[in-house]
Amino acid sequence: MTNETEIRMPLDTKAVIWIFCGAAGAGLGFAVPWLLQFAAKHPIPYADTLKFLGSFDSPAMVIGRPAALAVVGLVIAFFVTYHSATLRISDERITIIEGDDTRVLTREQIGGVFRHGGKVRIESLEGRVLFDDDVEGKKTTIAAAFRNHGYPWESS
Repeated sequence: MTNETEIRMPLDTKAVIWIFCGAAGAGLGFAVPWLLQFAAKHPIPYADTLKFLGSFDSPAMVIGRPAALAVVGLVIAFFVTYHSATLRISDERITIIEGDDTRVLTREQIGGVFRHGGKVRIESLEGRVLFDDDVEGKKTTIAAAFRNHGYPWESS
């Protein structure tokens, strides 16, 4: 069995994203009538249509609109968190999982690894980009994961 280090978005971070996006959708659902009425007061195309759409105040709309937009926010949040990169690093290979896609990079393919901003870049010996995406975790934790498995970490 090979010693493997996994770098992924932790569950608590995912939960914060889910709660934030759901709450933002619900908040937007409550604010839509006000925003439409405000927009209709300005000289923009279809102002009468916006005013009409913002005038619905039945109980079903008052509750349904925030609920529907909260669901939209949650769908977006689940999509974002599902497609966040997971890296499984071993001495022989790096497995990159993004949603349903899995790629395997062998040690022989990797010429350098470094961090720029919130992203980690893995390059081949020829300088071709093999991976360049956001990776969750502290800079020191990510650097240690690659160094501990003997990969050429090039950031300070």
